[in-house]
Amino acid sequence: MRSVDVSPLMTKTIWITRTQPAAAQSALVWAEAGFEPESLPLLDVTPVSHPPIPDEAILIFTAKNGLDHVASSGHRAICVGDATAAHAESRGFRDVVSVDGTSADITRWVLANLKKDKPIIHVSGRHVRGTITEDLAAAGYDAKRIITYESTPIPAWPVKRISHVALYSPLAAKTFAELARERDVSTLTTVSISKATNAELDGLSLNARYIATRPTEAALVMAAQTP
Repeated sequence: MRSVDVSPLMTKTIWITRTQPAAAQSALVWAEAGFEPESLPLLDVTPVSHPPIPDEAILIFTAKNGLDHVASSGHRAICVGDATAAHAESRGFRDVVSVDGTSADITRWVLANLKKDKPIIHVSGRHVRGTITEDLAAAGYDAKRIITYESTPIPAWPVKRISHVALYSPLAAKTFAELARERDVSTLTTVSISKATNAELDGLSLNARYIATRPTEAALVMAAQTP
């Protein structure tokens, strides 16, 4: 029987850039999809002191990190996607809604479904995309944003050779781009969770750039499997 030489170039090694512990969970997903995961976060998340959240407030979450840095006393939660909604339920939030879309979809959902009789709070990190609270306030809602965590860039780069890079946020993509400008990245393929994330890569000479059709990890994996 003739042996077959499997070149390292044939192995799809994915660099998972998201923060822990989410990166470890993502590694299992990517491994199941046939990739060799390399978890190396580009961002570090730290809590930010914030004012108490009123019990009657309806909370908006555009990232899981927001849920990890605020206590729930049974608040109603409006979430950007299914994974965030599932995390909200596990954290004790009630009447959880997933708009399964973007921050703009959250704004549209609130305008179509919620009255203006309760305060609405976007619980977020220091860096956000979109203008949820500004748009809702302009429409007459008692809306504001409370910052509960901060994401700090980490100047990390894998030691082992990689073929793909999974980018889960514009800030992570911006951090990657700043590091990549000092390196030869012509063999790397990036897969971004959104168009805004992919836009941070403009100017890089990459092998290929793919964007998930929806802001979910399942769609991100599908994008990475593009022939």
